[in-house]
Amino acid sequence: MDESFQLRARRLLGGRQAAALDFSVLAASLLSQQAASPAARAQARRRAAASAAQGDPLTEILLCGPDWQGAASAQQGCFNRAEVKRRRNMA
Repeated sequence: MDESFQLRARRLLGGRQAAALDFSVLAASLLSQQAASPAARAQARRRAAASAAQGDPLTEILLCGPDWQGAASAQQGCFNRAEVKRRRNMA
């Protein structure tokens, strides 16, 4: 079996050193990957809807207004107005 191609490749490439681990680059890339996930986008919509609560989210959902998805996120899965207000006051 002829393995001269491997010997030639070793000569051409020479000695290799492992790349140093850069923690800041690793952390930044992980954060960007997490921010692009569907869960992170839903969480951002919920925060935006909660901070910009313009009126009643239930009405927005029932009338299928332009921001019905944000209103549904603001409700946090609950359609009881009193419960939603209680949750908001506790947060």
